[in-house]
Amino acid sequence: MQKKLLAILPVALLVALVVSYLPALRAGFIWNDPAYVTENTTLDGLAGLTRIWTDTSANEQYYPLVFTTYWIEKRLWGLHPFGYHLVNVLLHGAAALLLWRFLRRLALPAAGLAATAFALHPVCVESVAWVTERKNTLSLVLVLLSAHAWLACRAALEARETRQASKKKRARPDPLPLLERPAVLYAAALALFTLALLAKTTASVLPAVLLVLVWWQKGRLRWPDVRSLAPFFAVGVGFALHTAWLERTMVRATGNEWAHGFLERLVLAGQTTTFYAAKILWPANLSFIYPRWKLDAGSPEQWLPVIGWAAALACAAFLAFRGRRGPLAGLLIFGGVLFPAMGFFNVYAMRYSWVADHFAYQAVAAGMVGVLCGAATILEPLPAPLRRSAGALAWGGLAVFAAITFQQGRAYRDEGTLWRHTLERNADCFICLTNYGNLLLKAGKTDEALTLLTRSITLKPDAVPTLLNLARIAEERGRFEEAASRLRAALDVESGDEEVRLHLATIYTKSGRLEDAIREYREVLRIPSREDFLAHNGIGVALVRSGRLAEGVEHLQTCVLLRPDYAPCRANLEAVLAAAGSR
Repeated sequence: MQKKLLAILPVALLVALVVSYLPALRAGFIWNDPAYVTENTTLDGLAGLTRIWTDTSANEQYYPLVFTTYWIEKRLWGLHPFGYHLVNVLLHGAAALLLWRFLRRLALPAAGLAATAFALHPVCVESVAWVTERKNTLSLVLVLLSAHAWLACRAALEARETRQASKKKRARPDPLPLLERPAVLYAAALALFTLALLAKTTASVLPAVLLVLVWWQKGRLRWPDVRSLAPFFAVGVGFALHTAWLERTMVRATGNEWAHGFLERLVLAGQTTTFYAAKILWPANLSFIYPRWKLDAGSPEQWLPVIGWAAALACAAFLAFRGRRGPLAGLLIFGGVLFPAMGFFNVYAMRYSWVADHFAYQAVAAGMVGVLCGAATILEPLPAPLRRSAGALAWGGLAVFAAITFQQGRAYRDEGTLWRHTLERNADCFICLTNYGNLLLKAGKTDEALTLLTRSITLKPDAVPTLLNLARIAEERGRFEEAASRLRAALDVESGDEEVRLHLATIYTKSGRLEDAIREYREVLRIPSREDFLAHNGIGVALVRSGRLAEGVEHLQTCVLLRPDYAPCRANLEAVLAAAGSR
């Protein structure tokens, strides 16, 4: 019977997964999927693939393995969203099956139940249904493969020690197959871990998780245990520091939104951890973007989550001292996988909300394992009828998870549906109002867009995307000074935003303020970027109009060299040369 269940579970899990994610499979691209996929020039040709790996500024984040998968998929099915969604669903299913096998290696009860709960959990929908979050699904698959290889390496070493102890010292050990040799397994584990980091840096917590598991199994940590994971820690810390630097510099996760001291960040850590634990246990009212609460380390109420978690850790430590290490191990792993998302590090998305479902993807797996495997351990001494009743109740809960996941996936049908769904749950989400307004603006519904954008700017007067969209509406209506005023306000907030400065220079050109336009274009070109071709085109036009023909032609030629496929620049150059030739 047990063997039949083991054979059926993977098939049943994948079938349930695909059915639960049918709405997501039919979804389109949303929010920043264009920057990652549909409008991403690095997905074109071998030169683009080279840039993915060699240029840390080529994309919004330096996760080259993720963009390489997009590059491959674009060769296979172009820009049809179904293929990208299918890969995400399959990666999520692979992660669930690998989790199941990993838990069986650890001899944990209810391994299949915990893995299925992770597969069907509604909090995972954001990571699976959003193409951009391929980072999560791909990284977790590689993390679990690395963990499997590391456990196999430990088992091989222990087996070798046993064999050597049972033979005479001079006896020659039997040669092992290549894939069972400890050195090969260790190298594979380290290589897979590195690949996981190239998909998402949150994988850096793996060596700490493995150390906790060793302590949980053995009741102690020896120096060889720590030493064997030292290269993993070194690689993980290196990648984590690099990503933190990129978030602050290239992604620009700096400013008032992150101007918080250590105490406030500690308060935030307690609040975010409590939020995720609650959503994992009771996944109701899920939202693409949650309200961003205010931090106040001087408020005693805001310290309650920190105090609660400290008390839970103290109780778990007491149980560990009495020989029951499971609760403490579970809490440490859950907190460990959430640590990158607790607020101690600047993350750009925290501009909109301190929490997000995709931040908790790995924590869902850790939480379901801790709750379900822990509960199964507690129930083991109880009579069989009670255990069967508890099991039936748990599997019934998974059916509810699947239904919520199916419903939640509908929100990702298209971008308009997503923003409307989010605003129903978070009416004061300024970025939702801005993005939905931008979507309406593109559809030609300017008046409706203006209503949403005006509401957004009242909620957050320094929101650069909102100011940019309001400037576009003013420009469209010929109110160039109003547009320029909006853009200057945006530059007061983000002086290094080249998109805003380019738009301001364009407005100056349209309104005849050519010297102001040239000044802004030169400022854009002062710092090289992948959008320099736009600045060269704009300054070329402004220079020609101001009578500096030779200098303008030089910039237009540079634009053509940088982006031969940019038709407006080529057309401008041809028009200027034709006009000059006719004189």
